[in-house]
Amino acid sequence: MKAFILASVCLLVGLAIGGYGGYHFHDRHVTNEAVKLMLEGTEASEAEHAVRATRAIESIESGETQKAVRSLSKAIAYYYFLYADHPSTDRRRQICAMIDQLASTNKIVAEEITNELSYAQTHRKSQ
Repeated sequence: MKAFILASVCLLVGLAIGGYGGYHFHDRHVTNEAVKLMLEGTEASEAEHAVRATRAIESIESGETQKAVRSLSKAIAYYYFLYADHPSTDRRRQICAMIDQLASTNKIVAEEITNELSYAQTHRKSQ
């Protein structure tokens, strides 16, 4: 009887230790995977910005400034589309004001903003 009780207690202690260790291993593994995915997303975004900037510089150097402006204005228009209606921070308000000022003097930027907004409205209606 003593052996059965001792074996049962050892089994319960082993299950508790294994469950605790397994839980923390799984939790750490999930956290590591989440961080890895977040860093991959950040790297992809930074790579896209670098490629766009590189192409814009190449266009400027070859004298195709309008092409460079058009390339850069796509990111400006997308930011404006996301945050102009909901500028919840001072930084967003300042950036949207800068974009508004630029769009008032630059036809290409204004056109890209208009295209982005009309594209979004078209796709909202179809959903």
